[in-house]
Amino acid sequence: MVYTYSVSELCTRIQDRISGDVRLHDVWARGELSNVVNHSSGHRYFTLKDSEAQISCVMFRAYASDLDFVLRDGMNVRVFGDVGFYKAKGNVQLQVRLISPDTGIGRSAMELESIRRRLAAEGLFAPERKRQLPRYPERIGIVTSMDGAALRDVIFSLGKYPARIMLSPAIVQGDAAAQSMISALRALRGRADVIILCRGGGSAEDLSPFNDEHLARAIAECDAPVISAVGHEVDVTIADLVADARASTPTAAAKLAVPDAEEIRLRLRNLEDRMTWAIDSHLERLRSRLDYLGRGIGARQMYALLERRKIRLLDLSRRLPDAERSIVDSRVRRLEIARARLDSASPLAVLSRGYTMVIGPAGVVCRAADLDMGANITLVFSDGEAYCSVNGIRLRESGRGGSE
Repeated sequence: MVYTYSVSELCTRIQDRISGDVRLHDVWARGELSNVVNHSSGHRYFTLKDSEAQISCVMFRAYASDLDFVLRDGMNVRVFGDVGFYKAKGNVQLQVRLISPDTGIGRSAMELESIRRRLAAEGLFAPERKRQLPRYPERIGIVTSMDGAALRDVIFSLGKYPARIMLSPAIVQGDAAAQSMISALRALRGRADVIILCRGGGSAEDLSPFNDEHLARAIAECDAPVISAVGHEVDVTIADLVADARASTPTAAAKLAVPDAEEIRLRLRNLEDRMTWAIDSHLERLRSRLDYLGRGIGARQMYALLERRKIRLLDLSRRLPDAERSIVDSRVRRLEIARARLDSASPLAVLSRGYTMVIGPAGVVCRAADLDMGANITLVFSDGEAYCSVNGIRLRESGRGGSE
């Protein structure tokens, strides 16, 4: 019958086998430090690696207290200790008792520093190159793994913000990750107002694709601002340095990409308060003006106004007789002038100069030819009349002919 081990039994057998192998005790190893954690408890946790392999290490407080230097990622070191098995997590680890710096810095650290210097010299990290994030983006692109928690965190944090979310899936860990993210970024060209490039935390090896030089250049070439959210606050990659903005987590990136709803509510409330204040102030000014006008037309002001009107009326009353006399005199003068003109055209005025008017039975006689012998006529003078009878008529040669 085949015996089936429980997990605890299996881990115990592995632990016994490793602890019983004298070849795994008091060993020296050389490599590069990575994922260094100087824990507050005094323990030191790190990874020792070379170009082909890596192993987890722990240095307990009793030994770490004797260190005279600070462990940092990228350092080359020599360590001495025992290979053990951490049963609770099923991990093989090197339990370090001694550690000393080795010559120079690690290969990966040197490569990373070389990339940093090259891109910095080209200005890809310069603050003036970075673009302002849109205040109210309508299209938000997300470059991350479909299966990672980062995507869920971003979607949840965006909440009900009314934007079109466009997911451009990518591999975010492993040898193919850098090229996958480059392709995902290029797929969003012309389609997004802002792009979030993100993944959750991880070891230095897990985050190494975000230190890829080609990915950094692809971020710089994006036509939309890029927010980098890789790992946690202590993890700063080249992608973080090139991006237009950096967030410590995917959740923080989502909050950075869109306006804060509470901030908008506060601004609207502030605008509402300012509008209310402005309207109230305007109404108060109108009330004050109305009160001032009301006070200005009080009893005293009314009496003063009436007094001014009375003085004006008395003045007009005094001036009215003079105006009447002036008008009458003007009319009299015009009447006299008209009378003189009429008198000058009157027949009586002509008679007063020695002329006489003859009136026959048919009316005024203007020509001698209109008279008849024996006709009774009236001679009109300026001072009276004379009644005569025609005894003879003499016409001038231009008339009817001789005399009778």
